[in-house]
Amino acid sequence: MLKICHVTSHMGGGVGRVISGLVNLTDYKIQHKIIVLEQPLKWNFINSAVEAGAKVSIFPDNSEIEDLLSESDIVIIHWWHHPKTSKFLYYLPEIPLRIIIWTHINNLTVPALNPNFLLEATRVIFTTEASYEAQVFKEIPADILKRKTGIVYGCPGLDDFVNTERKEHYGFNVGYIGLVDFSKLHPNFVEFCSAVEVKEAKFILVGDAPAKEYIEKRAEEKGLKDKFVFTGYVDDVKPMLSEIDVLGCPLMPYHTCTTENSIIEAMAAGIPPVLLNQLTERYIIKDGETGILVNSVEEYGQAIRYLFYNPDKRKEMGERAREYVLKKYTSKSFVESFISNCESAMNEPKKFVNFRKHLGKTPAEWFMSCLGKDYEAFKISYEAGIGNQTEEIKRLIKSTSPLLKQKNKSSVFHYKREFPNDDYLALWTKILGEENNESC
Repeated sequence: MLKICHVTSHMGGGVGRVISGLVNLTDYKIQHKIIVLEQPLKWNFINSAVEAGAKVSIFPDNSEIEDLLSESDIVIIHWWHHPKTSKFLYYLPEIPLRIIIWTHINNLTVPALNPNFLLEATRVIFTTEASYEAQVFKEIPADILKRKTGIVYGCPGLDDFVNTERKEHYGFNVGYIGLVDFSKLHPNFVEFCSAVEVKEAKFILVGDAPAKEYIEKRAEEKGLKDKFVFTGYVDDVKPMLSEIDVLGCPLMPYHTCTTENSIIEAMAAGIPPVLLNQLTERYIIKDGETGILVNSVEEYGQAIRYLFYNPDKRKEMGERAREYVLKKYTSKSFVESFISNCESAMNEPKKFVNFRKHLGKTPAEWFMSCLGKDYEAFKISYEAGIGNQTEEIKRLIKSTSPLLKQKNKSSVFHYKREFPNDDYLALWTKILGEENNESC
């Protein structure tokens, strides 16, 4: 039986569903062990994995980590540049390992996997075809990129969503499922909703909602008071899907999303999505067939209105969406693609792996190591020294991706909380804090 050790910073959200789904689908041929690097906030996916036979270790000590890794055939690092994962890679035991890095972000924006990590690891798994377009991998020879990588969609099957029954309801519900926060949503989300201009429309936002207060304030300013319904986090989204007519999902233009399970699950329930024509959205739907891609706030409003005023077309598109995702994202293909990548890794011997030389020596350097196009701005600041931050350097730091300015999601502030004694992380949070104050 193949022995796999997963390493993940947490088991929430999409990654938790992927790992627990994988454990449940492959327990007959793979022995799974899971290292979780931080105290869990939600236990549903951990409990599911344990019930299927996985052994879960919550932030184990170094000795236990070395034992878990050494006795495994393959170590899978679930990666999205979380600070705890960077620390784990820096202190990786110096023992021979087969390492697969499974990237759960698209690598098209910031952060992005350091190409040297790809070369150092035994193998890398992408969760979207879009990652092959990433600029960070352009210098890797095509034959090496093809040989060392593969795709496993971040969706372990849709069996639970096939028989989602539609429920009669009043009005027209435009749904969004996921974190209700501007680390994911388009910053003009309320403006997109305002452009719909359908008096029967309600906007159903399903998920934890850090941005609730801001959205309610902007909605009132736009004359949309009482148009938004916040459900909070739910363990089972199917009852919500049964009353959603259209999925309206305008994501930020610099997001890191890949398979985006919430969209695919809605499609499996027969709900047509309206998405922005950008990044990985282009790989999720076939425009005009299984959903609609739009290029602006105005087009978003037009698309939602079209689906409202043409219920037969909406139903037809929803059915095509259902058929498309049920064919593409099966549990069988999920398992087969995962096993295929593991077999490729097993053809390689275990080896000593050194991520330190690519990470750098300090938490600030770890943070910088996977910033894609924004690496240069932080490098200039770092090389200038703490006391030599000119206005031009500060401008460069402030011009980097808004994702790096969020509270979490591998941002500067996230790294600073994790490593409070790092002088450069403190410097950068101060500079970006100045920007936030200027925008207030």
